[in-house]
Amino acid sequence: MAAVFNSQSQTYEPFTGKLVYRIELYNPMDETTTFQSRSTVYTNDTLVRVESETVQLGSQLLIRHLVLQKYYLLLELNNRKFAIQQHMPSDTVPSRYTFRKKWGHKRIAGQKAKRVIVSAETFDHPREMWYLKKTSPKYTDAIPGIPGLPVDYWVQTEDGYLHYILESLERSPVNKDLFGIPSDFQRVSFEEFMEQMMQEQN
Repeated sequence: MAAVFNSQSQTYEPFTGKLVYRIELYNPMDETTTFQSRSTVYTNDTLVRVESETVQLGSQLLIRHLVLQKYYLLLELNNRKFAIQQHMPSDTVPSRYTFRKKWGHKRIAGQKAKRVIVSAETFDHPREMWYLKKTSPKYTDAIPGIPGLPVDYWVQTEDGYLHYILESLERSPVNKDLFGIPSDFQRVSFEEFMEQMMQEQN
């Protein structure tokens, strides 16, 4: 039976430290998997910094403020530096995922992970995923509604499925300077950023 978990009602242990995920691209057409990159997450339980690489835009840096519900996406394009501000989606928006608990656990990056079967309209079939029950999912915000921090999960993209696997988890203090916006980045809204990009193309 499918179920939507209310992660807001659960009690999680605060987490401060670093998470490193390996990202693989899976092509369902020929069932091949290619190594893509890694994503590194730093958090002090209130602020989150995500460092990642993308094929289209190269390196990206995301700074999220979990209390103020806003984030900055830092990009370098055409020798210019942008900090694009947007608000995070509301927690009241229904999750597009449904979850079915399954027995079983395994060790991922030295942590005891629990299993769940996840379905979505965009998935070609239900996907087995793993999560840490005592750690909040808010640090990745990848699978809304999952009842813990996802440590082995799938995200669908135009190029195929991205498979994230946690490689390491380190509990330690994090320097608050990591969550600042460098002074040489121009702070803009998403609309202002798109307007500037359109002007450069004309």
